[in-house]
Amino acid sequence: MKSGGGRHPGTRSGAVAALVLAALLVKPVQDFIDARAPAGEEPDLLFFNSPELVRKMALGFEPLLADLYWMRTIQYYGRRDDEGRRRESFENLHTLLDITTTLDPGLQDAYRAGSCFLSEPPPVGAGQPELALELLEKGARSHPLQWRLVYERGFVHYLYLKDYAAAGETWLEAARVPGAPEWLAGLAAMALSKGGAEEIAVSLWRRQYEEATSDAVRDNARNHLHSLQVKRDLAALRDRIERHRAATGSFPPSLGTPRDPMGTPYAYDPRSGRVDLDPASAVRCLDVP
Repeated sequence: MKSGGGRHPGTRSGAVAALVLAALLVKPVQDFIDARAPAGEEPDLLFFNSPELVRKMALGFEPLLADLYWMRTIQYYGRRDDEGRRRESFENLHTLLDITTTLDPGLQDAYRAGSCFLSEPPPVGAGQPELALELLEKGARSHPLQWRLVYERGFVHYLYLKDYAAAGETWLEAARVPGAPEWLAGLAAMALSKGGAEEIAVSLWRRQYEEATSDAVRDNARNHLHSLQVKRDLAALRDRIERHRAATGSFPPSLGTPRDPMGTPYAYDPRSGRVDLDPASAVRCLDVP
């Protein structure tokens, strides 16, 4: 005798079949909606816009469905030149990327390339760097040992948000990931210097210089340290020259013997008040911010 709380095997089989059918219909339904879009309008409608719903409907076919959504995302982004049909720029791009990476968190290209798609200003991209940061943070949670995903986040801060301090801090975070390259600390130093945190930048370059295992990395760090010192020295000397001129009406006849980090005196012309690094100096002065 069948228990009153039981479920007929046919009912269970029917439910499973229905779910499988629903999963298989995700892409055809999306394509059907695109095809029905009125002429002159962008076919950007998403019938399934919940990443978790799509994941539940995938029934074990998540990687396959993720590949389909990733292809759809690339095709969607590829219509960026079709501005005649586009009323809003990439309205559903982040949703497509969110669904793709929820279905397959291991698809690292979707995080990295997708962040570029989102960050680029219109008409090339969506002009949504904040959403690019969200996508990359999602990727870093799934891949805590992948320094490149953290690096890309700093890239967004630096290039698209012009937040140099945030870029520097993010690249410092990336540099702490096991296996990250030595140059990340130098990159962080440059960003922090450009953002106004010059003391931190000097400290980072000095640490890289002391800890570098590569001659090229060590030389690069030394050149940046010297360049920052030259920048400071020249600023102080020019201020001194200007104060003397304001007080006396003329340039100082001599500055004494202030020397650059390699020991060569700075070149000074008392007739013009110009002071600069001597061309004969061994300092390789870089254009540091």
